[in-house]
Amino acid sequence: MRKIGYLGPRGSFSEEAAYLYKGKRELEMIACPSLEEIFAGVAERKLEEGVVPVENSTGGAVGAVLDLLAGPYDLAVRGEIFLPVCQCLLTRPGVKLEQVEKVFSHPQALAQCRKFLHRKLPAALLTDCPSTAAAAMTVAASTLPWAALGPARAVAQYGLQVVIPAANDYPNNATRFWVVGREPLSDSMEHGCNCKTSLILSIEDRPGALYHILGEFALRNINLTRIESRPAKKNLGDYLFFIDLAGGQGQPQVRKALRETASMALCLKILGSYPAWSHVKPFCL
Repeated sequence: MRKIGYLGPRGSFSEEAAYLYKGKRELEMIACPSLEEIFAGVAERKLEEGVVPVENSTGGAVGAVLDLLAGPYDLAVRGEIFLPVCQCLLTRPGVKLEQVEKVFSHPQALAQCRKFLHRKLPAALLTDCPSTAAAAMTVAASTLPWAALGPARAVAQYGLQVVIPAANDYPNNATRFWVVGREPLSDSMEHGCNCKTSLILSIEDRPGALYHILGEFALRNINLTRIESRPAKKNLGDYLFFIDLAGGQGQPQVRKALRETASMALCLKILGSYPAWSHVKPFCL
């Protein structure tokens, strides 16, 4: 059976996204302790694919995922999942909000609840965890008045209670996940579907370099849905640009724009073309 990795332990938002991707297919879900282990598992053929968070509507990009794609792992993006995210404040049964001394969660989750934490728990110590489910596990194993920020699905998994059902600062909080694999989807799968294409590029440090590249897409009426810069980890001031665009490589206008972009960029890596996520779930209020 094909194995799909996600950031564990069980009860995480990543697990929920992986199950959305799985649907009714016969796939084995594998909880991984870190994002790098997911990438390594796919690269080493221990996993067929991995589901990883790439950006959040409140906290922004997940830099570790972008760095892993740009750096040591030559993997492709094969799909995306959009997941509405309600960060619940979870404690052991009997612990009240005013008793909480420390709050555990993934850095992204803490960032999504910054205003709430400042307002309701200004004296609590905020502590990073590898995932929201790991935070729930930590709180469940302790006898101290601690709390975790994470999904409601972690309540039954770890025997916790929901103190605050929606602690995120913005109600329309959502996370976008990518499905990564060893090979990109074939061009034949792009035809007749609503696709996106993701790429990484580096450019020469000169006036107008990025402007002229972006102009190739504007000239062909191609919508750029995301542009993100990350340090290239070489010299200070060197950056990589991560770009998502509407359309697949099998479409003539996209193909022409990518060809022109490659001629102007110092380096261009196409991560893949894949179906745009179209499943809509209601946001938490």
